[in-house]
Amino acid sequence: MPTLHLLLQPGQNGITKCLLSNPLKAQKLHLHSVVINKQAAGYAGSQIFVRLPFASASQIHSNHKRGFLCLPTQISTSGMEVHNFSDGLPIECDNIPESFECQLLQNDMTPFTSNQDLLDVHLYFGYETASLF
Repeated sequence: MPTLHLLLQPGQNGITKCLLSNPLKAQKLHLHSVVINKQAAGYAGSQIFVRLPFASASQIHSNHKRGFLCLPTQISTSGMEVHNFSDGLPIECDNIPESFECQLLQNDMTPFTSNQDLLDVHLYFGYETASLF
């Protein structure tokens, strides 16, 4: 099973531009691991929201915000947090283009910026095939 690794670093309006070597066809992804890397005193919220453009809003339901992947995080801690999902959290996705933008949002749905206490978020997905057709 191939792996899709996304490194999300907060930029302007919390947006990270992701560039892949080739597009991926619509299929079921399995989120296996998340690494949240904080700095200094750390992010003071209890969760981080991630907007994944290839996961349609109808695929991720939450009592927080529909269409956003919600990642729990410890309040005011620095360093790294690792979340593992044993069998992988399944997410049906649309076609994934070679270039797309993801967004990192704080607990109150305001975007992270590069000068805040979150360095980056790593998402590790497994998927079935790397072929486009």
